[in-house]
Amino acid sequence: MQQQIIFLVTSLDGMHKPNFSTQLMKALRQGHRVSVLVAMVNFEAVWTVREYLNRLAEKENRVANLNLVTLADLFEDESGLTLTEDERHAVDLTNFDERLFADNQEQVKRYLSAGHLVAELRQLDDETPMVLRQYHSDQLTQIDTYGLNGQVVSVEKMQGEVAQTSYLLNKKGEAVLRFVRHERPIEQVLNLSDSSAMIATKFAEAKQSAAAANMTKRELTKAEAAAVDHTQIVTTTEAYYGVLAYSNYRRFDDVYAFYQAVIGRLLTPDTRLYVDLAVNAVFSPQMPNQLIFNY
Repeated sequence: MQQQIIFLVTSLDGMHKPNFSTQLMKALRQGHRVSVLVAMVNFEAVWTVREYLNRLAEKENRVANLNLVTLADLFEDESGLTLTEDERHAVDLTNFDERLFADNQEQVKRYLSAGHLVAELRQLDDETPMVLRQYHSDQLTQIDTYGLNGQVVSVEKMQGEVAQTSYLLNKKGEAVLRFVRHERPIEQVLNLSDSSAMIATKFAEAKQSAAAANMTKRELTKAEAAAVDHTQIVTTTEAYYGVLAYSNYRRFDDVYAFYQAVIGRLLTPDTRLYVDLAVNAVFSPQMPNQLIFNY
């Protein structure tokens, strides 16, 4: 029976896993209705996904039958907010010196002012712009990503080569979504003893079979004490994204809650959902009643 299958792509690393293409091909060969939902905060990565699927299509023509869905597709008709000139920062490239280069079957146009790089436009060809990067004092400040229709669909405001605030635009050029990057501290408990790996292995073997244990009770006690003595709590930071929808000013505390709302638009009672195993632990609690498969 034909079934709707959705592959949620939240990172390029996940897409490049062998099991992603394996499960994707399997679903297509079985004749199911397959959609690939690209839901990355790194909006320009959509072009990498398109390129990857085009390469797969050269090996398997059924790939041409899948439905590629982007956040820009889903929100193009949503009402939005007009960005200020500073937020949008649209640049007139005709004011600068243009240099044309070729890079990996793409056209690259670099725009210079007094010898300094102010913008770089990557294109598939003369008619298909992909990504525009803007620079100030040779530092990347903004990335505009284009859709297949040549219209800008997202604006990312950069600091230190990292997008801090990103806007998804509707077909009127209004902001419909805002993504803001935050950082929070996390604590990790590390065993810094030289024999920690050996201890972990020995404990695993002991749990599997007491008869086959490689350590005596005295050795177990000694190993445990050594591990405790070398334990250290290390504080690091992790990045997360808050999301604001301008159509109804609904806020999402993290991007996975937002993904749940997006997928809810596409799900039917018979939909099979695939997500990256690496994010399953944080994503599945958002959809406790949904059967989720992993790639």
